Amino acid sequence: MSSTTVELGGLQTENRNPRTTDIDKVSTEELCRILHQEDCRVAAAVTPCLPAIAGAIDALSERVRRGGRVFYIGAGTSGRLGVLDASEIPPTYSAPSNQFIALIAGGDYALRNAKEGAEDDRSAAKTDLDAFNINPALDALIGIASSGRTPYVLGGLEYAKSIGCTTVGVVCVQPSAVGTEGNADYLVSAITGPESVTGSTRMKAGTATKLVLNMISTGIMIKLGKTYGNLMVDLKATNIKLRQRARNILKAIGGQRCHQSDDELDTILAACHGSTKLAAVAIVLGIPVQEAEQRLERNNGVLAQVFAEAEAESATRANDESGIVLCVDAGGTSCKATILSRDGAIGAGSAGPCNITSIGIDACLSTISEAVQQAVNSCAATKDRQFSSIRFTAAWVGVAGYDRPALKPLIDEGLSKLLNLKVGAGLDVTTDIDLLPMAAISEENLESAIVLVAGTGSVSMSFRKEHGRFVRTSRAGGWGYLLGDDGSGYGIGREALRLSLRASDMCRMRRDAGATFQPLPQLADAVFNHFKEQFPEAQPEDLLSTVMVPSFAPQHPEGAVVDRTSRIAGVAKTVLAMVATNGDADRIIGAGADSLAELVTLLASSQGVEPARASLVLAGGLMQDEGYRRRVVDSVEKAGYKFQQIQVVDHPAMYGARFLLQAIQKKSYT
Repeated sequence: MSSTTVELGGLQTENRNPRTTDIDKVSTEELCRILHQEDCRVAAAVTPCLPAIAGAIDALSERVRRGGRVFYIGAGTSGRLGVLDASEIPPTYSAPSNQFIALIAGGDYALRNAKEGAEDDRSAAKTDLDAFNINPALDALIGIASSGRTPYVLGGLEYAKSIGCTTVGVVCVQPSAVGTEGNADYLVSAITGPESVTGSTRMKAGTATKLVLNMISTGIMIKLGKTYGNLMVDLKATNIKLRQRARNILKAIGGQRCHQSDDELDTILAACHGSTKLAAVAIVLGIPVQEAEQRLERNNGVLAQVFAEAEAESATRANDESGIVLCVDAGGTSCKATILSRDGAIGAGSAGPCNITSIGIDACLSTISEAVQQAVNSCAATKDRQFSSIRFTAAWVGVAGYDRPALKPLIDEGLSKLLNLKVGAGLDVTTDIDLLPMAAISEENLESAIVLVAGTGSVSMSFRKEHGRFVRTSRAGGWGYLLGDDGSGYGIGREALRLSLRASDMCRMRRDAGATFQPLPQLADAVFNHFKEQFPEAQPEDLLSTVMVPSFAPQHPEGAVVDRTSRIAGVAKTVLAMVATNGDADRIIGAGADSLAELVTLLASSQGVEPARASLVLAGGLMQDEGYRRRVVDSVEKAGYKFQQIQVVDHPAMYGARFLLQAIQKKSYT
């Protein structure tokens, strides 16, 4: 045999395939069926190689983790497949462009042009590899040769092995020269058998080679933490498609904690330099980007390890902070949050109006978040932390407007995500009024309570004590400013304004009739001056326009209406201040007190409340006025209802938090 003659008869890839000998004589559809049947054999050929592939992945991933590179070498189709696999790693997994390097016999020219003779130069591989200053302690080599005998590949494996690199051989025959020479630490022999077209190893052998290379490189990337589950978390959001994919990944990983809009997610991604993985850590753990970077670095960039570490920390904190409870009074006027811990630490925070029917669910949740974070910041047990990182043992949120059936499931879901607690399993959600009777819960001999709220509006509710807490039984009033709210700030302001508007009309009519100016009555003058402070241009004869001037709140669909209601309710303070000196003011306050007392007595009589074993709980801005409160209680008692206890509540969230803390201390909270 001459030096240029090579014996190929023993190579499975060079044998004739008896199943395809007539492929040039069959129909096109039959041709496709035959080729497909042959291709279906490829996956089965890779199956026996899985242990060797797994060993290669473990060995190479550890080297890459420490900064090593993976070199592919091959010739012809094998070389091109190596180039393809290596070139797809950077854009797919945000890997450095020099981490996976492919060399093909004959250089880049051979990618698009046949240069078959180049594969026969065994020494060329060493020359090509030497240009990269190989580091044997870190770098690895994958030699690809379907025939298992390509000189260029054999030379590369021999050189890499001799200097101490980890080596992998990928072949499609057995036995093979790669195996015989013993320079591959891990030998992957996917025996695909004779090709459909004899010797055309770009077919089954090429498919098997691509499967193996995909598996090795993908396995390395997974081991390096480039995925989270099957999500491509290390992608860089560099175009429209990838930005949307990044958003979808963040929502899938974040779940309930990823409540941001697409625009907000884009902002977070920008702050994270386009890194989806970094953004996921920041969102899920609720931490700044810098801390997220430190956690990733500490865990070698493996997202699952970052979350596992955080979970372990959370479990430790849970043991340390068991006994931290939260109560939020999300009322129509303001939102107040209270944190209590078993060791006596207290935190309080407040934010704006929080009636869900007025400001909407998103604004409501945002306001609650603000109040809770303030409470966390002011509590010694939780200071300088994001509230999303705190495991509250129990939480109770009373939301104004929660009794609307259509809104309940929406606010339940939102609060569950916000506080990381499930409704009924650590989280209670009720109306804000349901917090109020907790002020009387410690009195064991009380059987019931009636709550009267008089602020901007007015409402009364009855409660019965069951199993250590108060359960609502009925309500009276609460009809709103259009139909009710008698005795409230709005009701008192409305009556005072009616008197003042009559006086204003008289001023205008007298002026129109040519009469000289006459001063307004005392109450009307006080009401006018009240508005004069807000609207300096106001005139006595045009008081109505001043009262009704719109002042829209853009975040509120009924902003102007809400503003006018509050504006009218604000007159109540002026009236209360004049009770002792003005008969009109005294009559308005007396009528308001009687209206509120009627709500209480109506509930007491209809619900069979025994005053001697009941508490009257008074809340709302007007009930903080001692004079008005006394008149309401006097009116109730004149009607024959003398309650055992009168309780004035100004911080409902504190009472709710105390109840939760006492309950968990008794291990009765479920």
